[in-house]
Amino acid sequence: MNISKTKRIYKKEKVRSKSEITYPDIFRFGCEFEFYMNENQYDNIVDYLEYISGSDILINLEEIPQENDRNECLCLKYDSSLGSSGVEISTPICSYDTLNYYIGHISYIIDEYGTTNEDTGFHIHISVDDNIQMDFYAFILLCNDNGLLNNWGDRNKYSLNPMEILNSLKAKDAKEVKDRKGRVWSIERRGLAHIEVRTMGGTYYHKQVVKIIKELDIFIELFKVSISSVTENLEYIAIYKKHHKVLLETNVSKTKRFRDFISTIDPINTI
Repeated sequence: MNISKTKRIYKKEKVRSKSEITYPDIFRFGCEFEFYMNENQYDNIVDYLEYISGSDILINLEEIPQENDRNECLCLKYDSSLGSSGVEISTPICSYDTLNYYIGHISYIIDEYGTTNEDTGFHIHISVDDNIQMDFYAFILLCNDNGLLNNWGDRNKYSLNPMEILNSLKAKDAKEVKDRKGRVWSIERRGLAHIEVRTMGGTYYHKQVVKIIKELDIFIELFKVSISSVTENLEYIAIYKKHHKVLLETNVSKTKRFRDFISTIDPINTI
């Protein structure tokens, strides 16, 4: 029998009410903060998480928690991509206002008790019920048109711009991407109507809360377009026609790799 190494801290009764979901919404959100924990700051981080959390807290610095309710908890966990002192804080599934609450407080935690560099990222999940269909192709094209896919510079090998499949990404590099374990693209589809935005991050990303919130709001608006009747959106139609022409003028192998990316769903339970 496997014994969990995860520590659970139960939600305190007097927790700040702002961390609760405060209004019904078809949209669900969550986010993940990667950072390096400063030496001897574990207790301070846990104390602050207890202060702000509206849910149970799961802590495991050796592996990813496997508890069935982990997506309903605030988690401090091991991050395999960052090395020994690298950790990640992930929020429970929550509403928009609760997400903003956590972004502000967890950014403060990192500023006080940790550090970030070019390898650390900030990831946002946006989803609705699976009975609502999204047009992922439309979402990608709209994000690209709004300059959101490379707005934080050349992040790193874990956050590649998918539009580069049709441009400078060579066949050899594309195979390396395909064979690599872990998340690869700056935006990935995690369910029928669930996307993970991985464009943000880098050195001192936690000090750019205003920029994060501003871009989050744009991503949400574009997500709304992608779950509506995109064929009636004149702005999108113009973007689609322009990109369709690019596809027709691009070699078959690159076009296939791009279409494979658009059609792929990488489920959330594979994290």
